[in-house]
Amino acid sequence: MSEEPNEEVNEIEARVGSEIRFSRVWLVPVVALFIGIWMTYAHFAGLGQIIEITFVSGEGIKAGTTKVRRKNVEVGEVLDLRLSEDSEAVVLSVRIYPHAGHLLREDSRFWVVRPRIGAGGVSGLSTLLSGAYIELSPGSDDDSAQSFEGLEKPPVTPRGTPGLHVTLDSAGSRPLHEGDPILFHGIEVGKIELVYFNNEKRRTYYDAFIAAPYDHLVTDRTRFWFSSGLSVNLSADGIRFEMASLASVLAGGVSFDVPEGQPLGEFITERAYFSIYENEAASHEFRYENALSFIILFEDSIRGLKPGAPVEYRGVKVGEVVRTDIDYPDMGNLLEPDSKIPVQIDVVPARLGFSDDYAVLSEVDNQIHGLIENGLRAELATGNLLTGRKYVELRYHDDSVSELQTFAGYTVIPSIGGNLDQLLASASLTLETINRLPLGQVLDSANNALEAGTVALDGVRKLVAELDQILADPASHELASTLNETLMSFQKVVIDLSEGSATNEGLRRSLKSLEQTLNELEPVLRNLRRRPNSLIFGSSEEQDLEPTGVPK
Repeated sequence: MSEEPNEEVNEIEARVGSEIRFSRVWLVPVVALFIGIWMTYAHFAGLGQIIEITFVSGEGIKAGTTKVRRKNVEVGEVLDLRLSEDSEAVVLSVRIYPHAGHLLREDSRFWVVRPRIGAGGVSGLSTLLSGAYIELSPGSDDDSAQSFEGLEKPPVTPRGTPGLHVTLDSAGSRPLHEGDPILFHGIEVGKIELVYFNNEKRRTYYDAFIAAPYDHLVTDRTRFWFSSGLSVNLSADGIRFEMASLASVLAGGVSFDVPEGQPLGEFITERAYFSIYENEAASHEFRYENALSFIILFEDSIRGLKPGAPVEYRGVKVGEVVRTDIDYPDMGNLLEPDSKIPVQIDVVPARLGFSDDYAVLSEVDNQIHGLIENGLRAELATGNLLTGRKYVELRYHDDSVSELQTFAGYTVIPSIGGNLDQLLASASLTLETINRLPLGQVLDSANNALEAGTVALDGVRKLVAELDQILADPASHELASTLNETLMSFQKVVIDLSEGSATNEGLRRSLKSLEQTLNELEPVLRNLRRRPNSLIFGSSEEQDLEPTGVPK
């Protein structure tokens, strides 16, 4: 019997798997891909960012040619132009170079530089050859932007310039323009930046900028006035002629200062509002807001009385003439013998010693009504004999009125004749009285007595009797009274023309100016008398030939 061995069978299981191995060869395209992406980004990033600028017109701008500059350094270029959606503007696609990206802020400004002729002179002449370009003015805002509105004109004052902004207003007829200078004692210290007309208030407003350090010259007592450089003022005070340099005459603009004799006041540190006066002389007068209107009915001629003429009391201005026309509903036929000419005046309560407050107008009006009842009257006075300008003088008269008169809704201040008119009327009456005297008969009697050679006592008595009859005539007494009134009126005129009076000083200044003018014309007249043809052929330096002797 055979034995079978006990064998252990070991089973071995095979494990099948895949092993992935990364080849370094693949690093080459991966690195190349990343390099390509980086180079693409670096390329586009190196070109700079693209912004949009909107202008009203694309005149002078060309894609790929027009550059963007800052202080004449190129910082970008125009890539494309297209119309806006409403076709009312031109949109520019502009690339700004990377080194200038920090200049793009919310308040950055762009404008096209091209040849311009304005009040400030000629600018942009270099673009005649190189072509127009866009100027960039960086802003100071913290936020950046990608879209901007272009300016049609270059800004008058560069952004960030230290100084003071003020607002000026004017209702006058002299217009100002952007870029007009602001002067202080003839030195340009600022410019007009913006002009705006208010339709409701019918006033023109100006945004002005005064550069540092001249901004410290502006105080709360500063006055601004139109500075034309040439001023001729014909007023009741006489003739005033002023002329600055030719540059000032051409530039015009606005001047400012604190009126002489007044304190400087407090300095202005933020935007303030000022009114522009017509001239420097008007700026010395404070502008009051409240006034009372009255009507004066004159029987005499108002020739020489113009709107703006002063209304004075004892030489102090208390108001001014507003109207001298006759366009009133109550006005009748001017040619009627008893017609009167209305003149409207404004009386300023603040010039009478009251406050410039609307609340006091009623009180002042009642007081003036009482003064009119007690003899306040108005008369025409001549301010200057050469110009013939007149003004209104308020003074008291002996007569009084029990009831006030009104005209066109205004209280009437009764008028009286002026001193000069009274003098002329008295002189006319005196001449008429003298003309009525029988002086011819007296002279005939005296002539007959002399021719006859008689000196008899009866003839003398007859002559004395005739003289006595003449002296007893009431007309002689009227003549004496008239002569007395004439002398009194003449005395008043003499006082007005006496040395030290305003009329005398004005006449002396006018005569002195006339004398200087005649002295300047004397060489010209002497040359014309000697050489009449010098106006056409000019003056010759050659001397006239003089005889040296008598030939033998």
